Parts: sequence; structure tokens; C-alpha cells
Amino acid sequence: MALLYITARMAGWVYRDPSFRERLGFYRKEDIQKLSTGYNVWLHAASTGEVNAITPFCLAFRKAKPEARIVLTTTSETGKKIAQEKKLADYVFLAPLDERWPLKRAFQAFRPVMVLVAETEFWPNWLRRAGQNGLPVLLINGRISDRSFPSYLRLRKFFGPALNSFSLCLVQTPKDADRLAALGVSMKRILLAGQMKYDRQAPDAMAVQNFKEKLCLMNRDILFTLGSLRSGEEDQLLPRVPEILRFSPDVKILIAPRHLKNAPVYREKLKALGVGNVFRSELEKEQTPERVIVLDTVGELSLAYAFSRAAFVGGTLVPIGGHNVMEPALSHVPVCFGPYTQNVGEAAQALIESGGGFLVDNGQDVAKVFEKFLDSGLSKEAGHRAHDAVVSMRGATERTVREVFNHWPVDTSSPTVK
Repeated sequence: MALLYITARMAGWVYRDPSFRERLGFYRKEDIQKLSTGYNVWLHAASTGEVNAITPFCLAFRKAKPEARIVLTTTSETGKKIAQEKKLADYVFLAPLDERWPLKRAFQAFRPVMVLVAETEFWPNWLRRAGQNGLPVLLINGRISDRSFPSYLRLRKFFGPALNSFSLCLVQTPKDADRLAALGVSMKRILLAGQMKYDRQAPDAMAVQNFKEKLCLMNRDILFTLGSLRSGEEDQLLPRVPEILRFSPDVKILIAPRHLKNAPVYREKLKALGVGNVFRSELEKEQTPERVIVLDTVGELSLAYAFSRAAFVGGTLVPIGGHNVMEPALSHVPVCFGPYTQNVGEAAQALIESGGGFLVDNGQDVAKVFEKFLDSGLSKEAGHRAHDAVVSMRGATERTVREVFNHWPVDTSSPTVK
């Protein structure tokens, strides 16, 4: 990290990009001045998924303690953009490098009375410095994936002391609790709280209608959404697009890659299949779009799910572990997903048991599920069942906010940090 920091500083002398400077712990003087009074909570999330997951917490925390500022940092530019658009915090910055000097500047600028870390952002120097400053440090919505756990386990002597800087670890599942314990965290500091993403609300009806108009969709149109596709899934699903379009002339399909860099790739593969398509960013109200839309924008997938007849959630037909299978269910939309659901297993099982979720093995199975839901009555019934599954798993946000206030410092006046 020291070598990375030296390299970054050298690059910083050449590139005067504000985002680059934030990673080095340099902030605008006016922001530092405003943060110098009152008290601030430093909340960190990695990227879009983590930002979306902690949205209910940010809203609940700000309602309960409006006098406290939330300073939110993200690892990615995309996460920062989403957080700013959602207005989740008073200030949003890119996270500092996990090195002595950027961290020192960040702590002195933010003056936090508490540090909250979302999901799996275990930066050793960062956690140690927070502990050295005597600050309450809480892990919220904590999880350790199947993919990352073996690496953490091999390096537990390195991560163990840092992880014990946490005052409390609020985790999603019993498996996450066991994994933290295996890394050396005392079970006394681990509490099962559940997953906050189930506490999210469906998108605003007006925003959904506006987005529908931007996509040039009519009331008679039947939209099927293939969301958060990961590399390898498009080769199973895109060849089924012509088949799905033949179900009805009213069928439209929205395809959303998990990473925007893949949008042009998907477009070319569709063209090779003889399927006309258009980027979401190219659509205008007066334009008559193609029947297939490739989502090349950020933060709009939940809006597309909201008026879909049925949806597929990616990261599940390839060994990724699955993305948020509950997101369509929030809007009463039936959802299908593949067998690789390690990261969302509890949610996937709840959806299947409710009758609102459907396990598929390949693209052909997805097409069959979509064909079934040409019947709007069946779609509504399954969608209500999917929503019931979401409701049954709510409550993590309330538990998390309660524990945060249980660890709230008695004295919040002018914290001295180093």
C-alpha cells in the first residue's frame, strides 16, 4: 500500500483530477470547513450493490438523528454517483487509499464520532486507525462470500487484529457469523441482524411511469427483463431472445448487463442473431424503438423491473453466487434465477417456497417461464407471492439502527482524531 501511495502521489502531480485527489485524502477547503462543526458519522460502502443495500439504513438513520451528518465514502465511481443521486448522505467522497497519510487526512477532515462499514470492506489500516482513535466501529449488513472466505482464512493472522477493531459486527446470515468467528472475531461481538436490502421500498410510481415513457412503451406492451447479466450468461440467454419475441408482437425485452462495459458486446451479439436493438441512452419519446432495449445507464434497473411481466436476475447461471433476486419482487414481479445462488440463498429459497420465484437451469427454461407469464393473471398472482416473501424477511434495518444507537458515544463534542 505504501508503494501504491507513492505511485499515486507521483501521478497526482500530473493528473489534477478531483476524484484522484479524494483517493489521496485531499478534499475541498469549503467541505472541510463545513465538516469542522457539529458531528459526523463516517459510513463506507464499496459500490452500487452495497450502496443500494444500505439505502434503507441511511433513510432510517437520518430520520432518527437528523442533526448528525452522514459522510459516505465508496470504493467505486459508480457507487459514488448512485449515492449522490439517491441523496443518501450529506457528503459523498471516494474512499481514501488504505495507507497512513490518506487515512490521516480523511479522519482529520471527517472528524467522525462513529465509523460504519458495510458488508465486506475489511481494510486493515483503516480499521486499526479507527480503533486507535477510540471510535465505535460497526460492521453493518456484514457478509463474507464463498469466494472471498478462503482468502481471508489464509490471511487471518493479518486480518484478525483489524477485524477485532469492530465494536460490533451485524451480519446477514448464520454462515457469515461463523465465518467471522473463524477469522478470530469474538462471538460476543457478532450479532445476526439479517439483510437490509429486503427493507428497501419499491420505486416511486411516478418515477416508474416516467421511465416507462422514456422507453417508449405502451400500456399494451409486455416487458420481460433480463437483469444484472454476468459474462457467460449472455451466451445462454441472448440466443433465446428471438424465441421470446415470437411469443407475441407486444413482447419487448430489456437486457441489463451487470457491468456497462458489456453493453456494446451484447448489442453486437444480438445483431449477429438478427435481432434489432437500441441502447437505453438513445431513446427519445418521439422515437419508435426496437423491441429489444439494452440498458447502458446506471440506476434504472429497478425501474425496469417495476413494470415487467416477469424478470430474470443474473449472476445465477454462472458460478458468481447471484445478485439481488428480491429486487423485482419488491414491485410484485415474479422472478426466475439459476442454480448459483450462494450469495442470495436464503432469499432464493423464500421466493421458491412462496411460489413467486422459479429456479431455472438454462436459457431455455427462462424462455418457458416468460411464456407462462404472458398470462397477466398468473403474473399478478405470482408477483404478489414474491412480494410476500420480501415482507417475511424484513426487519434488519430496524435492528441495525437500534444497535448503532446502543453504541452511540456519550460525548460527541469536537472529536479529536489522528
